[in-house]
Amino acid sequence: MTTKILTIKDKEKYNSKIGHPVQTWEWGDFQISQGHTVYRFGVFDDQDKIKSAYSISFHKIPKTKFSIGTILRGPEITDETIRKVTEIAQKENAIFVKFEPNIIYKNFDNSNNETILSSKPQFSHLEKSPKVAFYPHSYLVDLTKTENQLLESMHSKTRYNIRVANRYGVETKEETNDKGFEIYLKLLLDTTKRQGFYLHTEKYHRDLWKTLKDTGMIHIMLASYQKQVLSAFMIFNIKDKLFYPYGASLDINRQVMAPTLLMWEVIKLGQKLKCKSFDMWGCLGPRAKENENGYGFHRFKQSYGGQLVEYVGTYDLVINPLLYKAYNSVDKIRWKILRFKASILRK
Repeated sequence: MTTKILTIKDKEKYNSKIGHPVQTWEWGDFQISQGHTVYRFGVFDDQDKIKSAYSISFHKIPKTKFSIGTILRGPEITDETIRKVTEIAQKENAIFVKFEPNIIYKNFDNSNNETILSSKPQFSHLEKSPKVAFYPHSYLVDLTKTENQLLESMHSKTRYNIRVANRYGVETKEETNDKGFEIYLKLLLDTTKRQGFYLHTEKYHRDLWKTLKDTGMIHIMLASYQKQVLSAFMIFNIKDKLFYPYGASLDINRQVMAPTLLMWEVIKLGQKLKCKSFDMWGCLGPRAKENENGYGFHRFKQSYGGQLVEYVGTYDLVINPLLYKAYNSVDKIRWKILRFKASILRK
């Protein structure tokens, strides 16, 4: 196998091998708009046929010459990947490169029994990362089922709440345009402030929309009651997969169950788009506790009857061991400050 850096003329070829939105060529363009350096690679066989592809994004550490690399939801890690990434990382003065392969390690049944589906990466160069980018678990909904089968897979209370929303006359629609985005963004920022969790900046979300809105990858879904939007989701789809990265809801008229109905309409949208699976973009693990941070979102996603899976994990390719230790120590302090600021905003 030979790894080559790709250029814009290879965009279609590259995207043909990508299985997650954050690895698409277009997402790389968004990363570039944020000031990051992006390389796209293609892995070719001896007949020059592309077999896999991935992108790596380098994020500069302010006021230094150093950077951090990420390959999120990429392909399997191989010796060739390690060789090529090390070469580029040294050129970019990277302290380390974070890998999160888009490979499922195991799944769980309703009794939390595990089925191992693949092996975890085994490389002496890699450290188990102290910090993840994506949640290691997610729920995957099988969109090849019929609507009746999907409803039967849901929690009974979820089916009931869908009927409640319909009785209240909650209206749902797709509004994938600038107007729909502005409605969605306002709800997202309000939700973030109210619930006190950290979110990317408003500029980040505006740049994301500006870069991706004409790609066909994004869908804005809205749910309204008495002409007021109560819930808004941003949905991604590529090939035969649907993804739920962002959602927001107002803290009023909760009795009409607008988010519950909206998620059901998203599932039906996925079927209309001929998607085979719906990845809910992260959740807690199989033994989630009610007092855990994020349990409300976990329970909401769980109620739609998807398959709970665990990905192979997050690993760091350490380029500069001394700075790697220092960076992780400083980063822990930084995140404590961010969470504290978020909690203050909530109050």
